[in-house]
Amino acid sequence: MSQPPLDLPEHPNTDSGSHPPFPQPEYLDSGRPPHPGYPQPSAAPPKKRKVGKIATIVLAAVGAALGSAVVNYAFKDHTDKTNDVQSSIQTHVVEPTTLDGRAKVVDPDLQAMADGMVAQMKKEIPQATGAISAFYGDPAKQDLVLIIGLSSHLTSPAAEVDQAITSMGSGGVKVTNVKAVAPGSLDGVAKCGDADLGEVPAGVCLWADHNTMGTIFIYFKSGDEAGAELVKLRGEIEQRD
Repeated sequence: MSQPPLDLPEHPNTDSGSHPPFPQPEYLDSGRPPHPGYPQPSAAPPKKRKVGKIATIVLAAVGAALGSAVVNYAFKDHTDKTNDVQSSIQTHVVEPTTLDGRAKVVDPDLQAMADGMVAQMKKEIPQATGAISAFYGDPAKQDLVLIIGLSSHLTSPAAEVDQAITSMGSGGVKVTNVKAVAPGSLDGVAKCGDADLGEVPAGVCLWADHNTMGTIFIYFKSGDEAGAELVKLRGEIEQRD
């Protein structure tokens, strides 16, 4: 039996820029990040939107970032000797049933967004051999994780991660306090930072190696907190061939 969609309040967009207002969960209507145990003052009851809207700008920005990075490789001069670089570890991305104990989110709006992102990546990045996107956790408990990943040969993992972070900023999700973090036994390059999603705090980590590229958003956490989970989560998303 499907669960009814969760609702979020609509916040006015005071920015004169191009992207739409970023709706927030109803427990974030104070205009400040939530602090567990401390009630937040609330304004007049706002109109509500479904929880699926929380990820609209994120999916658009991350999709553009991953697509830009991989497509950038696709049009490089294949006579470049660096194109022959191969990783000693062959891997691919998978969509786990659960993520570090978090169940997959069953909200139909979030599921539709994740499915749409996969379809978009497959269409725009045909050289990719795999594409995944899914949400995990329980938004009502401020526990929500978004994963997006690609299986595709990458020549310069470090450059792809840097380009993806820059592209995310251009797409509406600015990432600050970016730090290199240990990628774990799967090697490659990994960086984490604080994602600017308006009033909802989020930590984001990106990794890339010669076989895969992925992004993990952990809502309601900082980049440092997301970085502490990266190796474990990546190990469930990226598998050896």
